[in-house]
Amino acid sequence: MGERISIAKAARLLGIDRHELCERLCRAGIEGFEGAVELDAVKSISPKLNMLDPKVSERMSLIRQTARRRQAAAPPRKNELELQDDLDKMHNKWLMERKKAQDYSVLFDRLVDELGHWQASEDAARAKFAIEFSHWICKQFED
Repeated sequence: MGERISIAKAARLLGIDRHELCERLCRAGIEGFEGAVELDAVKSISPKLNMLDPKVSERMSLIRQTARRRQAAAPPRKNELELQDDLDKMHNKWLMERKKAQDYSVLFDRLVDELGHWQASEDAARAKFAIEFSHWICKQFED
């Protein structure tokens, strides 16, 4: 048996009300016990819980990129002005990428919220599709 989480806490993590989460769990055939449910089961219908903390993700990415850049021969040294220009260019590029990442994050959150509404839909075909699509999204984050 995996880690359990209260349904109320899982709903707060997802930003939805407890009743909606219970409906999603019920439609997916996931049973709770004494007000708690397996965390992996919640993750399987809720891609939002699989998302990593952006600060940790960014730091891990930076560590990986830095580790790959080690070279046997040292590159020629740049003067202070050239280094400042390089730093300014990198900072501007980082700001643009950060904005793009924020836009994608907002879009993904909207997609997940809409999927949640579809999972609670009275239309059985729509609810089934939403659950299957949520499973597919969750598999994309597994590594």
